[in-house]
Amino acid sequence: MLKHESYSFTRLFLDRNIEFFFILGINESDNFDEFWDGRLIDVLGYAVIYIDFETNKHKNLIYLINKNNIEYEKVIKYTKQFIQNMSLSEKYSDRENFTILRTDVEQRVVHKPYEEFIKLIVKNEIPEFGFQKKFKDNT
Repeated sequence: MLKHESYSFTRLFLDRNIEFFFILGINESDNFDEFWDGRLIDVLGYAVIYIDFETNKHKNLIYLINKNNIEYEKVIKYTKQFIQNMSLSEKYSDRENFTILRTDVEQRVVHKPYEEFIKLIVKNEIPEFGFQKKFKDNT
């Protein structure tokens, strides 16, 4: 299993009803010199906080990249804690509602526009009248 010292979350996209984050694992540093501390950052998955204002439904989605030797239990635990802290919902049930999915999409660098990349990850998990419709209106 790959050991990670810590987990980090980098926001890729934010608008009024969706936040999209990279889930990053920071590997233990055991190979360092005076120019490099030895840490490697792995993309382990993606986190999405989605609010459908038309139906007032709140979704928290965690997409884990299919990799061997990853401690997914820890990734899920720390991602849930992160999403709970980021959520602006006053309802406890919204902050405790998680869907965990697997993906084969692994990308470290994404260029604008981010919408196509996000659609590739979320596929049908976010309804057409919400997220994807908004993107179509912006183009």
